[in-house]
Amino acid sequence: MKIGEKLHRVRKLHDLTQEQMASGIISKSQYCRIEKGSNAVRASSLIKILNQNKISVLNFFEDTDDSGMGEKELQDLITNAYFARDYKKLEEIKKQSASLQINRLLDWLLAELKGESQLFPEEDKKKLRYNVWQVKKWNDDNLWFFFHTLYLYKYSNLKGIINTLISKFTKSEKIEDRQLQLIVNVAVRYLNICCKQHDKYEMKKVIHFLHEIPETIEFGLAKMIAEYYELLLDKRAIEAEEILDLIKSCGYGNYLSLC
Repeated sequence: MKIGEKLHRVRKLHDLTQEQMASGIISKSQYCRIEKGSNAVRASSLIKILNQNKISVLNFFEDTDDSGMGEKELQDLITNAYFARDYKKLEEIKKQSASLQINRLLDWLLAELKGESQLFPEEDKKKLRYNVWQVKKWNDDNLWFFFHTLYLYKYSNLKGIINTLISKFTKSEKIEDRQLQLIVNVAVRYLNICCKQHDKYEMKKVIHFLHEIPETIEFGLAKMIAEYYELLLDKRAIEAEEILDLIKSCGYGNYLSLC
C-alpha cells in the first residue's frame, strides 16, 4: 500500500477532513496531492501529521503482510531479535537450528551485540564473507545474509557490491517486493557506514537511491533515515536531531545504533 493510500484510509477511520489532518504542517492542497499519490511527503512532515492527530506512527508503518513462511519466517525472526538486542532469542534459535551457515551467522550477530566482534574468529569471518563472494545471482537469501554481514567487509570492497545492487534497481529490472526491501535495508546500513567513513559522495548517491524508491509504507523508515543523513550533510543539525528523535520515538532507535 502506498503512503498516500494509507493516509487516506487512516484519515477516514479517524473521521478527519484533509484540512484537519494537515493543519499547521502543510497546506490542504499539498496534502490532497499526497493522498492522491501525485506528491511525495517528507518523513518529518508525515510524522508530525500522524503525531498531531494522535495516530500511532509505529502502527502506521507496520507491514501487515504476515504471509511469510519457512525461510523468510526464520530470517525475519533473526532480524527482529537482532534489532531488539534479544540475546536469548538468538541463542534459542541457534539451539534449534541444524544449519552450520545460520549458526555461524548467529554467533557473529551475538558477538556484535555483546561488543565482542573483535574476538570473533578470523576463520569464521572469512567463511561468512565467502558465502557472499560466491554469489552469481542475488536472491532473497543471500541479500538477507549480506545485510547481516556488512561489517565484515573492507569499505573499498563494499562500494562495488552496493553499486551493483543499486544499479539493479535503477536499471528498472523487475524486482520482487521482498528483494527490493532487502536491497533498501542494505543501502540504509551502508549509508551509516559511509557516514562513519566521511564519504559524502557515496552518502549522496545512496540518499538519492532511497529518494527514488516507491512511496510505500514498507519504505517509510528508510526514507526517514535518508532524510536524517541528508540534513546532516546540509549541516542542518537541529532539524536532523528532530528526525532522529522521531525515529527513536517510533521504537527504531536500535536500528540506527546497530547500523
